[in-house]
Amino acid sequence: MNAENPPDKVLLIGPVLPFRGGIAQHTTLLYRALSKRVACELFSFKRQYPAWLFPGESDRDPDYAGYLEPGARYLIDSLDPFTWRRAVTAARRMGVTRVVIPWWTIFWAPCFGYLARALRRQGMEVVFFCHNVVEHEAAWWKTKLSRLVLGAGSRFVVHTREDRANLVRLLPGARVQVHPHPIYDQFPPPEGTLPRKAALELLFYGFVRPYKGLELLIEAMGRLRGQDVHLVVAGEFWEGQEAIEAQIRRLGIEQQVELRPRYHSDQETALLFHRADAVVLPYRSATGSGVVPIAYHYDKPVIVTRVGGLPDVVEEGKTGFVVPPEDVAALADAIERLGRSDRGRFAERIREYKGRLSWDSLAEVVLDSGDSKGAG
Repeated sequence: MNAENPPDKVLLIGPVLPFRGGIAQHTTLLYRALSKRVACELFSFKRQYPAWLFPGESDRDPDYAGYLEPGARYLIDSLDPFTWRRAVTAARRMGVTRVVIPWWTIFWAPCFGYLARALRRQGMEVVFFCHNVVEHEAAWWKTKLSRLVLGAGSRFVVHTREDRANLVRLLPGARVQVHPHPIYDQFPPPEGTLPRKAALELLFYGFVRPYKGLELLIEAMGRLRGQDVHLVVAGEFWEGQEAIEAQIRRLGIEQQVELRPRYHSDQETALLFHRADAVVLPYRSATGSGVVPIAYHYDKPVIVTRVGGLPDVVEEGKTGFVVPPEDVAALADAIERLGRSDRGRFAERIREYKGRLSWDSLAEVVLDSGDSKGAG
């Protein structure tokens, strides 16, 4: 290989195990897929967020206490610009030609904005992997900061057509590629089973945030009061737990709704998804969701609202149901239809569908520098 065409060397920057959450899981699995194809370096964090900013008990996964992802350098501190400069220097010395940076929340604007601009000045291609182009809790200043940071990118990869459209509106002419969210197949098989509580078991999973519309699902459960349906809400509340508890009492469905307001380990997650007959995402807004890939990993159908990219990953009546957002009656009707369905047929179709959603194919898209202006 001559000096004019140096071998491709990729640097992935982002949270990986033992950090918690979907972004850390995503970055970890993407790193493993990229590493099979090219020389790939990984810079992660020695500190992500200050303790007061993170709503959960910790941003570290207790299942991975003491674990370090092989090959990762945990060297960036979100609040220490000197570590950002050291990361740029290290990337230059390593001969990095391409950098991949996830983007999901405005908190990272100072750090990622600095890194993207500094690395591009070193002649590196900067690929932003946008999980959310603009945050769910939108504000004009967040949009302005997002434009400022993402404007430093060479090209972009997203999981949904909705995020592609958002990105092109934010940065007209942006080079954008779309690949559906791969299956979260790192979750383990269940060790045992949980006792069933009803003929139809539903699961709402993940952080409880206002845009996810949990109160709409609780209201739909109120319409199904007395029916043989049980809902588990498994995830830490960012806010509103007392209001949800009061709503459940008001509707008289305490025996049909179980709140598990805490972090769940991988094995607890496996048990909950194994018992569930369906996973419900009653979101008010969304671009995509990492919950659907977990549901499909366990061959479970989903009920989602027609927002963002959620309809893109659901085959109506085959892998789940899509309902209008904020429509409690439609949500309750979809739950009843699911109860009358042959759920074995759903599992068959999901197994066929998820074969197209691999981390290997996502890695190929990330590495593809072809002309992708505004296209999927």
